[in-house]
Amino acid sequence: MIGRKTYTLLVTLSLLLLTGITLNSCSTKKNTWTRRAYHNVTCHYNVYWNGLMSLEEGKVLQHEKIKDNYKTILRVYNYGTKADAKSLFPKMDRAIEKSSIAIQKHSMYFGGKEQVKWVAQSYLMMGIAHFYKQDYIPARRVFDYVYNEYKDKPIRFEGLLWLAKTYIQMNRPAKAEATLNLLTSKMDADDFPNKVYNELPLVEADFYLSHENYAAAYPYLERALEINKDRFLTNRVLFILGQINQKEGDFERATRYYSQLIKRNPDYELAFNARLNLAQSYDSKTGNSKAITRLLMKMTKESKNQEFLDQIYYALADVALKDNNDTLAISYLRKSVASSVNNNYQKTISSLKVADLYFEETEYKFAKLYYDTAMMALPADFPNYFQIKERAEILTNIVTEHQTIKEQDSLQTLARMNPDERNAIIDAAIEKYKIAEEERIKREEEEKNAKEAEQVAMKNGMPSGFGGQGGRGGPGGPPSLGAGNGKWYFYNPQALSKGYSEFVRKWGKRQLTDNWRLSDKRQMMLTDDDLQGETVRTDSTVSDTANAKASSAATPMDRVFYLNGLPKTEDDFQASDRMILEAYHKLGTLYKESLHDTASAITVYNEMFNRFPENQYELESWFALYQLYSGKGEVSEVAKYKNLILTKYPDSDYAKVIVDPDYFVKLAAKKGQIVKLYARTYKAFEREQYFRVLSFANKAIEEYPDNKSLMPRFLYLRAIALGKATTVDSMYTEMKALVAAYPQSGVAPQAKQILKTLRAEYGFDGGAPGEGSNKAKKITKYKLTKKIPFFVIVAVNGDKVKINPLKVRISDFDKKYFRLRKLRIKSLQLDNQRVLITIGNFTNKNDAANYYRAIKNDEYVLSGLNKDDYKIFPISTKNYPIMYRDKDVKGYMEFMKENYDFN
Repeated sequence: MIGRKTYTLLVTLSLLLLTGITLNSCSTKKNTWTRRAYHNVTCHYNVYWNGLMSLEEGKVLQHEKIKDNYKTILRVYNYGTKADAKSLFPKMDRAIEKSSIAIQKHSMYFGGKEQVKWVAQSYLMMGIAHFYKQDYIPARRVFDYVYNEYKDKPIRFEGLLWLAKTYIQMNRPAKAEATLNLLTSKMDADDFPNKVYNELPLVEADFYLSHENYAAAYPYLERALEINKDRFLTNRVLFILGQINQKEGDFERATRYYSQLIKRNPDYELAFNARLNLAQSYDSKTGNSKAITRLLMKMTKESKNQEFLDQIYYALADVALKDNNDTLAISYLRKSVASSVNNNYQKTISSLKVADLYFEETEYKFAKLYYDTAMMALPADFPNYFQIKERAEILTNIVTEHQTIKEQDSLQTLARMNPDERNAIIDAAIEKYKIAEEERIKREEEEKNAKEAEQVAMKNGMPSGFGGQGGRGGPGGPPSLGAGNGKWYFYNPQALSKGYSEFVRKWGKRQLTDNWRLSDKRQMMLTDDDLQGETVRTDSTVSDTANAKASSAATPMDRVFYLNGLPKTEDDFQASDRMILEAYHKLGTLYKESLHDTASAITVYNEMFNRFPENQYELESWFALYQLYSGKGEVSEVAKYKNLILTKYPDSDYAKVIVDPDYFVKLAAKKGQIVKLYARTYKAFEREQYFRVLSFANKAIEEYPDNKSLMPRFLYLRAIALGKATTVDSMYTEMKALVAAYPQSGVAPQAKQILKTLRAEYGFDGGAPGEGSNKAKKITKYKLTKKIPFFVIVAVNGDKVKINPLKVRISDFDKKYFRLRKLRIKSLQLDNQRVLITIGNFTNKNDAANYYRAIKNDEYVLSGLNKDDYKIFPISTKNYPIMYRDKDVKGYMEFMKENYDFN
């Protein structure tokens, strides 16, 4: 039974809402009980509607901002990164604010139930807004509340659906699966909403896609096609189904899904990538590559596709590879790399593929160049990142050694020429350099003019022509791997500064010239073409110019520049030969051990012996050739190198391996025994059984004196044990002997530190006793804290930074992105020069860290500030007084970098 008042209220509200009366409810005088009820409901509806509008506007903004990576299998939902979510904060915060107002001011809870349906909707809207902000913990709490509080209302199922989405985004698969199973078990309920019923297969598919379980996701995607009414999501599901079939090699079914999607006339980005994937789904056994190639070539000629040529050429290369035309594929891939301007992801995968093809063809020089290009933007989480990085480093070493041989040969050849021939070649190189310089200056002038025109166009509000609003991953390109953030790299001062610092760190300060990577450009300027056909002389006559005193200010425009590095004496030529021999030896090892390229390794070793018949690497190189020819089954060559080793080096390990193939196995067993002995020694050391340590260490010295890897460790433990069991003098003597015998060992630094301490404390070798007593390890005054309130501090140079305008910009930033936190901004003089601006309070370290990450890169807040004039850092309320008391910004920041991960 319900009371009379309740009955009257419900009837009145129903009539008002059904008839759509549009009184100015929020300003109507609330002089009767019924009118107050009407006022409450309609006001709540207005507030809720305003919040809902902000939520929807935020969703639209998200859809416009987030770019999909079409090179990987898509998720059903793409909520972007935390950085992407930041742009939604103002809209989502407004939705949360309106929800809170509606709940607090307009709830009508009596008879054990909430009577205003918009209150439950407001809770749900609040959770969804938190979800889009990627504040998943408060979102989870709200959705859980909706499900448990409104057990008799259909909205509980929406809360449960969003709770499952939240667990998926939080990467809590067990919770997500349990929630989805619970929701599925409730589908037979009479009040189960159609909206949830239609969306449930999409969420279940997204759950499995998030874990790359494509087989499990597949039936849910097919089910979603049958019941889903959302055009955008249906198109997306068709594309995902095409991608899964393409990945599994079912090109016929993939083609069917992509074709079905294209017929639906989706947005340009999705259609573009569907066409590319359709081409890549071509099956050479059943399809016709000519038709697909014509389609793709037609796409290259369409003006709207000009900035996406890199992706089209990549698709053309894929078709060529399926037709086993590697040469054509390499040509298309090189065009893909060359035409890729803003899409770093596409440039990376195109570079990797062409590098792999060159590598398979043993064209290592070209492979190295494209691996280098790929590594410039390759993220650490890229599949097989470390294998790619290792291969790039190996090829870099190979090219370097080849270049060493080529350079030293060129220098020796040039040095042995008569002065006239040599000067003619140098003059030709100088002329080439002059032409190159003229072209460079002309090119720089053109670039300067173009940049000035660009800046004028930007000031006049014209399109810049460098990617447009929001940056480009390309249709199908992912978010750029560079530092775009919607702006061309060179108009982003933070990215530019970071890039410059990284360049200087790696290369040092280099002049802007051709071949800037080379510190000595002679190796590029004097090529084989320059030397080809010249007569090599053996006399060491040097021209007047070469004998002249080298000028330290020589440039590539002077002969002296080229003559300075030429070998002149017999010692110089011998040093050059040693460099060539070393390069050959390294090359042979790299080809054999790193690349497993038998043919190249044999060629290099044979060239080495042709040039240097007897050399320091003779034994190991002979053994390498013995192994290489054994692998090829060339019996005569195997016998040749076996005899050479057994005859000239009968007592070597290599000879013993040839005689007894299990020699290294037995040697390893012996090494295993010393490893076990060391383990026993160290265990005794940990137990402070010092006499046992001495016994074990002495046994090792007696039985394994040639083991250079573990012997220093035995001696180290023995020295400490002597100090503990006998006298400090014994420890000092043993440590000193250890450092002298094994200065490069892993324990040498610790041994040196102990010696230093003993000299300071006991006066050994003339050290003053007690001089090290003040050098004890410094104990930090700051405390590691996480779960107490934090501030974020902006410490600025008050002489160079205007404090009040900066506080205004920070306040604007807070209102835009963190309006719900009610943050307080204060400023305080730290000393005569520095001012602290404090922002807070944040409830814990994580809240402060989120704010810190957002503000430290905000261009508006930091506009006009020099990096040297400010520091930004989070600090706990416990550490803040200590830092302020000691004026110790630098010390605290060092503590922060060592103990917190705020980045």
